[in-house]
Amino acid sequence: MGSDLSFVNSTESGCQIFRDTSGCYVVSHALNPGQRAITATLAGAYAACQGWERRIQPCPADSGG
Repeated sequence: MGSDLSFVNSTESGCQIFRDTSGCYVVSHALNPGQRAITATLAGAYAACQGWERRIQPCPADSGG
């Protein structure tokens, strides 16, 4: 990530949230390092994290039961 980003927070699953100099939030995930999402609000950044985490973590219904 560039030097124009300030670290905001990270989740236990590896999602990282940064704020850029224009005030937008940039979200990335450790398991998808090439992907980034840009949102206008911090709430949107957390929603992007949740979206990635749902795709990365297996659904309990997929356990073969």
